[in-house]
Amino acid sequence: MVAISVIIPVYNVEDYLAQCLDSIRNQSFRDIEIICVNDGSTDRSPEILTQYSLKDERISIINQHNQGLAATRNNGLKRAKGDYVYFIDSDDYLELDALERLHDNIVSNDSDMVLFKFQTVDDSHNVHKRGVEFKIDKIFGDIDYDNFTFTYGDVKRHVMNSAFSACLKLYKRDFIKDTIFPIGLNFEDVPVHVKLMLEAERLSFVPESFYNYRSNPDSILNSSANGFDIFKVIDMVEDYIRQNGYYEELENEFIFFKIAQILVYLKSEDSDEYFQKAKGEFEKITIKDKKTIKKYARRGYELVLNSRDIVEYHSKNNNKKPKKNNKKTKYSLKKVFNSIRNIKF
Repeated sequence: MVAISVIIPVYNVEDYLAQCLDSIRNQSFRDIEIICVNDGSTDRSPEILTQYSLKDERISIINQHNQGLAATRNNGLKRAKGDYVYFIDSDDYLELDALERLHDNIVSNDSDMVLFKFQTVDDSHNVHKRGVEFKIDKIFGDIDYDNFTFTYGDVKRHVMNSAFSACLKLYKRDFIKDTIFPIGLNFEDVPVHVKLMLEAERLSFVPESFYNYRSNPDSILNSSANGFDIFKVIDMVEDYIRQNGYYEELENEFIFFKIAQILVYLKSEDSDEYFQKAKGEFEKITIKDKKTIKKYARRGYELVLNSRDIVEYHSKNNNKKPKKNNKKTKYSLKKVFNSIRNIKF
């Protein structure tokens, strides 16, 4: 038995994989296993994995045909033997004391998962705006987070309107072992994040940026991400909170979540087909308390409802000219993430 299982989905990241692996191998916390799931890479990633596995016996490799990020995480989780589980994307990297600090926190608090922050970096190691992250320290202030737990009820905004990424949590394996990331769906982190936040009996937090996020168009996340999937994800979240008795309590948070997410992918899809779908969804929404919906979201919501089509929407939205070609623009999930991180929740 090891303390932490680190799961690394790998797909065509030959330029960044070594840095990711080094950041895990060289952690100050040594009691780990490193499970690399090669999702049918066609570049030098498999060769790099083999080289590293020969240097470090803690590294194991699972090879599979290309199935996507969700299936890759699921397969890694099935193999995990650690008391705790951590996911990292193979084009990003951790600060070297990250797992030690997170392990200390989750053990001392006996929490189901510990949340932490991230920072965005470029290839020159310049740090940029963090964007949408866990700002739990703004709720609780300067306290001893190694001896402090909370539940979703204390941080309701973070259930559906914060950082969704699986890479920003260390999980107790007994808590997450039966979790399945939905296969064949973009934004698969979202329903998993909501479910686990609500089900955790004890949450904890480390108010530091251990995760270095880097945008990379060639990563496992770069599947021509289909923005229409966000409607399926929203339905999954709504079904879950209704079926499990959370909807009434979290209705305002859910409405904000629904509007904000639809607006993000309206920008990336930029098609009248998506616009009409968004308008239909907005027509179902009744905002009971406008104070719970951020100004930018209310404005976008009203613009969509008061526009006939994507052309009129663009015209009203800061007088921006619509694109001549309304064919669906292909955006990688990480490019879309760059749009999200510029939104202030």
